[in-house]
Amino acid sequence: MSKPKKILFAPLDWGLGHASRCIPLIRECLSLGYEVMIAGNEITNSLIRTEFPNLMFFLLKGYNIRYSKNKYFLPFKIIQQIPSTIFVMKYENNWLKSFVEQHKIDLVFSDNRYGLHHQSIPCYFITHQLQIQIPQSVLLQRMINAFNHYYLRKFTACLVPDYEYPKMCGRLSDKEALKHVKYIGNLSRFEYNNAPPITYDLLVLLSGPEPQRSILEQNLLSELQGSDLKSLIVRGKPLENHSESTQGNSHLVDHLNASELQHAILSSRMVICRAGYSSIMDLIKLRKHAILIPTPGQTEQEYLGIYLMQHKWFISFNQQASSLNNMLTKYNEFAFEDFPDWNLELYRTMIGELDNSAI
Repeated sequence: MSKPKKILFAPLDWGLGHASRCIPLIRECLSLGYEVMIAGNEITNSLIRTEFPNLMFFLLKGYNIRYSKNKYFLPFKIIQQIPSTIFVMKYENNWLKSFVEQHKIDLVFSDNRYGLHHQSIPCYFITHQLQIQIPQSVLLQRMINAFNHYYLRKFTACLVPDYEYPKMCGRLSDKEALKHVKYIGNLSRFEYNNAPPITYDLLVLLSGPEPQRSILEQNLLSELQGSDLKSLIVRGKPLENHSESTQGNSHLVDHLNASELQHAILSSRMVICRAGYSSIMDLIKLRKHAILIPTPGQTEQEYLGIYLMQHKWFISFNQQASSLNNMLTKYNEFAFEDFPDWNLELYRTMIGELDNSAI
């Protein structure tokens, strides 16, 4: 009997979404008897550890992307960080060579970590952003995508958590000239079941990098003061002491594990969250429409907000220009349409092929 494959998962440290969408893949690998190891920074490791406390975890330096307070300066802030990003990519590539030799790794799943490719073993890159959108500058968009595609081609295959049609993320996942793309469908850690009774009028899911996470938290808390709405605010801070507090009718928690978060979403009449793609996949899995507030200046989220609202699956608002009362009123008036009949377990087929051949 052959030894089980040793598989390394390494998610990017840009928010929690890259780690959370690895969870269903990790769960499926474990169910098939594979040996799984996790590499990430303290935050991503902490999130995955809440679901799989018995796995082996390793610290791997993150990209530590920094945001600006002003959305218009964000593209330039990102450009300034390209040299340090390339440095981290080279570091993680050297790290992987040593790690593979030391731990006899058979296969790597890299969620948006561009340096984790290897000449001797299959390495799969997970991303929904095959075509990065930068509407402020066509030239910059072409340059960034040339950089993006150059590194994507270094991997055995590019695994896209989307469908060829209809798409969950629009032109972001168009493969165009990339030939080694495989669509693997929705990657959500949730399992849909019958919805529980409604407990909260409003659920607020905060996520993403600072300072924008805290800015949105303070804005919403200020508007909820004195409100009759019974609300739950999940602050998106897995490294905190999981403290809880109450402000008026608002209950605040630092973090919820997957089962707690699923229950919170299904037991809330309305949901507000960022337009992060992993949050969107979770909501689609639970068949829950929501209010999206894209992180200012994060062009991917701004594009997703527009695309998903055009399809009437979600409603999206600009953070700077929308009051809470206005958002809730328009949500109640919006003519949402049902989500398409996607195969929400498509990724299982891909994992099942690991023992047969390269994906």
